[in-house]
Amino acid sequence: MPTPLTEIEASVSYLRKTFDSNKTKSIEWRRDQLTRLFRFVTDKQDLILEAVAKDNQKSYGEIGSEMAVVNNEIATALENLDEWTQPKKCKPSLATITDRVEVRHEPLGVVLIIGAWNFNVQLVLAPLAAALAAGNCAIIKPSEVAPHTEAFLANWLPKILDNSAIRVITGGVPETTRLLELKFDLIFYTGGGSIGKIIMSAAAKQLTPVILELGGKSPVYVHSDADIEVAAHRIIWAKTVNCGQICLAPDYVMANKSVISKLIPAMKKAVVQMCSENPQSASYYARIINTNHTQRLKSVLDRQLLLPHSKLEAGGTIDVQNCFIAPTLVSGVKTVDPLMEGEIFGPLLGLVEVADVDEAISIIKSKERPLSLYIFAQSQKIIDKITDNTLSGSVIVNDLLMNMIIEDMPFGGVGSSGMGAYHGHSGFLAFSHQRGYLHRGTDFVSEKIHSLLYAPVSSTPRMLAIMQSAVLKKPPTALGRFLKKAWPVFWRFAAYALVFEGGRRVGVHGMDGVLDFAGDVAEALGLFRFFSKL
Repeated sequence: MPTPLTEIEASVSYLRKTFDSNKTKSIEWRRDQLTRLFRFVTDKQDLILEAVAKDNQKSYGEIGSEMAVVNNEIATALENLDEWTQPKKCKPSLATITDRVEVRHEPLGVVLIIGAWNFNVQLVLAPLAAALAAGNCAIIKPSEVAPHTEAFLANWLPKILDNSAIRVITGGVPETTRLLELKFDLIFYTGGGSIGKIIMSAAAKQLTPVILELGGKSPVYVHSDADIEVAAHRIIWAKTVNCGQICLAPDYVMANKSVISKLIPAMKKAVVQMCSENPQSASYYARIINTNHTQRLKSVLDRQLLLPHSKLEAGGTIDVQNCFIAPTLVSGVKTVDPLMEGEIFGPLLGLVEVADVDEAISIIKSKERPLSLYIFAQSQKIIDKITDNTLSGSVIVNDLLMNMIIEDMPFGGVGSSGMGAYHGHSGFLAFSHQRGYLHRGTDFVSEKIHSLLYAPVSSTPRMLAIMQSAVLKKPPTALGRFLKKAWPVFWRFAAYALVFEGGRRVGVHGMDGVLDFAGDVAEALGLFRFFSKL
């Protein structure tokens, strides 16, 4: 049941009062909420699996993988909360040598998290874990397109989390529109680019920062030296996870003619091995979320197959009423074809023939920057050439999707595939304000240093020269850059050398060797200090 529009503003106002009370800034409160969320994810896993499966017929294995991401996000936050929340000291200068200078990570306030229907639990609870770790209050808006999951979260989250700081809003366009009319301190949205533009436009009116986790056409390039069997299996696996309804799914595959001729039979074989001869009878093969999306995908495929240069290599079976689309491979796809117009978000995969890696790079650069870029190759030269000449949210070599499960790797797009990143520490930072803090004393020494800034002393040429020499930095020389890199190596070598020499002298001279060695070290340190002052 949708949240009444009259209650939405009241909920946001109530959370604002909670945040102003400083309740959520407490590390103990954050740890308690994260612990409760972790227990919910583990204790209610069977209920979560049941709710998600009702929405899109995902297999329990796929849902379990989704929940593993949430589990690890919460566990990582709990494990590192003390470290993340500690102020980070800034490097002192001569002007601030007596001061306390640091960066503090402060919660932003009341944040809005708008989830997506394809991973309606993960894409709500994972950013929520980051928001709680950072000490925020949160309004959660699950996707109404997955009604069973939405109802489940609306029922359970208020029972396990602090309802004075976390609220769940349900409903569709009217409720989301009302939320976007209100002031938040951050809006976190996962979904399509068209809605992302609406959210960004609404946020601009309030000068509210946004994190947009979008998607786009993530390309795959398979080079001639790639392991074709491995590439085929991993591409088909990634394309059939949640029936292709994942922002990271491979959208199209590029390779030269020779590679494509080998890739097609390997992909056909992989489809049969993973989805059986009759994917519609496979209980573990998910369905499209609803008939509208199924019809959209059918229209794209129908338009593509009308083109004489297209060839249906595998699949093509569609049952709109039952939201079923078989894993489908189409060869002969051109860059201006229907399959290349927008993000597919389904199990349709176009094969694009290219002459060489340069043409593949040209195609990638001609389109909007993707959320992920997949390269299957053994040659590091080819891998570097593609990565150095393109830009994407992430790059994965010889695999797909795996960046989604790495807690300490920032996850996010660039350009039209999104802005901002989260997961692990990046998520904590995304929901935090890095607040500069300088504490200067009022003692005699501090005031003497500061008095150099007061007129008329500060206006003299001599004092200006002194202040510039104390504050202004100079670009490092080539020698300086070398020494900066070599310094850690030198001290590591010196430590090993000291241990070795100390052990040698003890072995030869006994305890007398220890005393002689200590004297030599002290003398060497004295000479080092002398020469370092020159």
